[in-house]
Amino acid sequence: MTKTITPIRTKALILSGMKDSVQPIKNSLKGFEYGEIESIENGIDALKKLNSTTYDMIICHNKVKFISGWNLIKEMKNSDKIQNMPVVLMGELPAPANDDELKAYGLVKYLKAPSNEAELSFLINSTIQLFKTSGTVENKYTKAKAALIGSKSVEAVELYQELHSLTKKSLRSSVGLAEAYTRTGDEDKAETVILDALKADASSTAASLMQIKIMLKKQQLPEAQVAAMNLLMPVKDSPFYHTRVLSFYNDFKILEAAEHICRDAIQKDFKVPEFWASMARLLFTKGRYDESLTTIDSSVHFFGPNVELLNIKGACMRKLNRLDDALKAYSDALKVSPLDAKVYFNMAVCCIAMKSIPEAKTHLEMVLKISPDFPNAASKLAEVKKFLNSAA
Repeated sequence: MTKTITPIRTKALILSGMKDSVQPIKNSLKGFEYGEIESIENGIDALKKLNSTTYDMIICHNKVKFISGWNLIKEMKNSDKIQNMPVVLMGELPAPANDDELKAYGLVKYLKAPSNEAELSFLINSTIQLFKTSGTVENKYTKAKAALIGSKSVEAVELYQELHSLTKKSLRSSVGLAEAYTRTGDEDKAETVILDALKADASSTAASLMQIKIMLKKQQLPEAQVAAMNLLMPVKDSPFYHTRVLSFYNDFKILEAAEHICRDAIQKDFKVPEFWASMARLLFTKGRYDESLTTIDSSVHFFGPNVELLNIKGACMRKLNRLDDALKAYSDALKVSPLDAKVYFNMAVCCIAMKSIPEAKTHLEMVLKISPDFPNAASKLAEVKKFLNSAA
């Protein structure tokens, strides 16, 4: 008889783009004494949330905004930033993969909806058992992921090497092992593992994403661009993988090289704010201020104003010597975020350029009031005070 595990005062997450499905799942989870239950409807937000938050149980509907639930689970399990967590996949459609493929990603089985509470209860308990029982492959993945995220790179390599052998070089273990190798500086070994995975399955999105990531880490920017566009050009209906590739460029602080990603996403009319924001930032970095301003205006039109874009707008105006317009942009930014130290600092710099020194002093004092350790603010204030004293 299966031992029942009662999850008391724990956190659960529901992933579903089907609003009608959320409340029944939530009602069932409350019956299992999950005290804190959240829900997210789209896969992009889900990955961002899971990067910083862990859950004791995730119930994923196969219909999630921007990506299928099955593909979202594979992204979660392959991610180098998301801890391994127990997941149940359910939906009205037939199972998206056979039992062996589901089990390779920690799924006991696919729950066909509509289901009753007893079926969900059994699946939750079975999933937790598989997840927590020492010696199971899923438990080994949990330990390997923890080592990877905890920067225990050598240990992560050893654990993923074992999983690579146990699972006969499964894609999940290959992606994990390649990531672990990159953490130890063995990019060539990582590349070999991923190329082997692509030979086994040339259509593998996870392997393609890992290949792009390795290329970027090795600063192989032209090769990364070709690989990225080979992956993304056929994608017409969802921005999910564009955001994934864009995040790699951000992680390696080479956003200015990601124009092709942003431009392709914008041309496909993917209504996700970060494509416009990233495009505006990289155009500003490249000194293409008028283009950056056009992109900012488009973003504000589609998504409304935000402090980051208005701050970039002010910086563009400053570079174009349109100082009054720059101050207007910064003032608009403060309407969105009244206590943003960076905006006040930029206003001070702008005022100094306009010879409005008393106003600059006021803005710098506000910066230090909000953020006492803000870089260069104290020294800049000292310079301003010295100027005012000498002019008195």
